[in-house]
Amino acid sequence: MTTGEIARAIRRIYAELETIRNDLNAADRIMGDGDTGMTVADVATAWYAALANEYESASAMLLGLGRETRRATGSSLGSVMGIGLSAPGRSGAVSIAEMLDAATSAITERSGASPGDKTILDSLIAIRESAASGGDPIDAAQRALDAFRTREAKIGRARIYGAKSAGHDDPGMLAALLLLRAALSKEDT
Repeated sequence: MTTGEIARAIRRIYAELETIRNDLNAADRIMGDGDTGMTVADVATAWYAALANEYESASAMLLGLGRETRRATGSSLGSVMGIGLSAPGRSGAVSIAEMLDAATSAITERSGASPGDKTILDSLIAIRESAASGGDPIDAAQRALDAFRTREAKIGRARIYGAKSAGHDDPGMLAALLLLRAALSKEDT
């Protein structure tokens, strides 16, 4: 992955930001406080602004984006996103699968989330498996979202709803899908 590819992905996300924000806020109103879309919009806006900086490598860019993510929001999802960007930057990973290995390992270690908890981590694991096998990452993120929809949330705000959280999408998992879908869209802006 190159700095140019990352920049193009961020521009695509930024172009879709209003839709992403509205979809995430709507999903988060069901079992949360309805602000996940605003959080993700703040983060993506910070990423877009960070494109004005020069980066010597993709690793340096990922570290910078991780920093900007943490500056943009103090939310738990923002923290996880920052960890997920910084870890591959620190590791020097080159392939998408290696980057996602570093991200999921760091998120598991630092966030308290575990695979199967119905969080963005589960989406990232599915995307990583898809990347390693040459599959479609958007399809993997959609399948993960669909598979976990019927499960109970084990961590995060939705966990307080217990069994009532089953049948609803996790906003972090939905964010992973929507951001990935926008990042990989064919439209360049």
